[in-house]
Amino acid sequence: MISCTEFIPVYSELFKYLEEEKGGYDEVVRYWEYISDTYVADLLGKEVAGKGIRGCWDYWSKSLTEEACDFKMEMDEKEGTFSIDMRKCPSRGMLNSLEHMEPYHDYCGHCLILYARQLKKYGIVEDKVDMSHVDEARCYESYRIKPEFVPENCKGEKLVMDVKASDNEYFHRDFHISGERGLRYVGEKYGDEAVVEYLTRFTNAYYSPLIKKIKENGLSELKNHIENIYKVEKAPDNVECKLTENELYVSVSECPGVKYMKSSGYEPSEWYIEDTRTVNSVIAEKSGYGFEMISYDPENGAAEYRFFVK
Repeated sequence: MISCTEFIPVYSELFKYLEEEKGGYDEVVRYWEYISDTYVADLLGKEVAGKGIRGCWDYWSKSLTEEACDFKMEMDEKEGTFSIDMRKCPSRGMLNSLEHMEPYHDYCGHCLILYARQLKKYGIVEDKVDMSHVDEARCYESYRIKPEFVPENCKGEKLVMDVKASDNEYFHRDFHISGERGLRYVGEKYGDEAVVEYLTRFTNAYYSPLIKKIKENGLSELKNHIENIYKVEKAPDNVECKLTENELYVSVSECPGVKYMKSSGYEPSEWYIEDTRTVNSVIAEKSGYGFEMISYDPENGAAEYRFFVK
């Protein structure tokens, strides 16, 4: 499993893969439109439909706090306006902090397409957008609702939310669904081999520091890494790692990612297993070890696998 806290580099590498291997920048935009019309349409649509600008407030209040953003958000229902002043985006900030990876050149471009594409269905249009400081993890967006789309039950409220990154924990479980949809898109459009190719590329890029540690210190580094994933996911009891001189055996009773997706009404695709199988296989190969996927239950993500000295 790839933790929801590791979703951002997964996304960045997906954009690179689609552009460099599957059709250029136009294909990246097609993917963003796909995510907008499926995933974002459901989440954002539920909030905005019938609520107008207030729906924007409700949606981003949850999302931005779960992502531990540093931001100021304002809503004025009487004026029909809504804005987000992103002082520090933790997602882009995370990419900037990775010394061993380069962010996708237009990483922040996905936000504009994902949300504006859906908001305009409800008469909410962009008023001002400033993306000139995205390389510093800063941006500004404001929207206004067309008068004819203002809900009849509009209360005319004016609200302000000013939040520091330190006020919240970076733990946005919806990223499990976002990451899975990336696998689904690649699998449905390009097939099994492309999913493996994409995840292999991601693993080689993102986990290169981990691979180096495993080469230097052995399977204990991998044991610590796997156990930490489940601690981050608040499910430390869901995994058991047994380390011997020649083997690391891992047993997962339930995958937190699968559990969250299904509780949200989303069914993981047949390719979700590759988040475990392909990623671990590449880590093992690059570290000089063997890997065996013993079992996997798609119903709850329960799994058994092992790494071993060849």
